[in-house]
Amino acid sequence: MPPGVDLASLRGKPAAINFWASWCHPCHQEAPALERVAHSLHGRARIVGVDWNDGLSAARSYVSQYELTFPNLVDPDGVAGNAYGLNGLPTTFILDSQGKIINVLRGPQSAGAVLRALHSTS
Repeated sequence: MPPGVDLASLRGKPAAINFWASWCHPCHQEAPALERVAHSLHGRARIVGVDWNDGLSAARSYVSQYELTFPNLVDPDGVAGNAYGLNGLPTTFILDSQGKIINVLRGPQSAGAVLRALHSTS
């Protein structure tokens, strides 16, 4: 899980912030689609995962299991998720290039749904 990624660093391009947990079955369904999104962005937008209310070991196993190449942060005490008003997993917040939340995708999403939401930011 790479250091140096924070929400402020996402400004300048649209971003998808996906909250997930290793114990969340729908998150496991969604993970491969998010990796496809990450590979198709080609720098036009960013995707960041946030492991919510989970343990570091479980988070690392999840990232490894799905071979996730996009940055994934840990929120072991749920502080960041609570600040976003998170009320279920998975949840993906779509941010415009200024960092403003413009859409919230609740539940497991397809790659196409996330890409459409990111493209609607321009």
